[in-house]
Amino acid sequence: MNNTWCQHRVFGRLRLGAVLLLCGWLAGCASGQLALFGGQRSTPPFRDPNLSVQAASGSLAPGQSTKADVLAALGPATVLKFDSGYEVWAYRTKSAEPASTHAELVILFAPSGVVAKSRVRPAYVVSAP
Repeated sequence: MNNTWCQHRVFGRLRLGAVLLLCGWLAGCASGQLALFGGQRSTPPFRDPNLSVQAASGSLAPGQSTKADVLAALGPATVLKFDSGYEVWAYRTKSAEPASTHAELVILFAPSGVVAKSRVRPAYVVSAP
C-alpha cells in the first residue's frame, strides 16, 4: 500500500470527526443546553419565569381548569396524546447542576379537555455510587 494514501485516509477521518464534533457542539449551543463559558443554562418551564412548579400546580383546579386555561396560565408544554382522548402535559425545569434531576409538573386532561389530575415531582441531587 502507498504510505501517502494511508495518511490521506487517516487525516480525512480526523477531519470528518472534527467537523461532526463541531456540529454537535454548535447544535448544543443553539438548543440552549450549553453556554460558552457558564456551563448549562437554567430554563424556566413556564411562560412566567418566576413561577415555581409548586405554584403552577396550585393554580390548577381539577374538574374545572381547561386546556385553554392551562395554556394561557403556564404556556406551551410537552404533550402526549392517547387514542382514548386523554392527554398528558408535562412541564420540566432544566437545572444547571449536571448531577440533579429536573422538577416537573405533569397534568392529565380528560377527553373533555378538563384537568383530571396533576402531580409534582421535585428536583433532587443524584449522589454518585
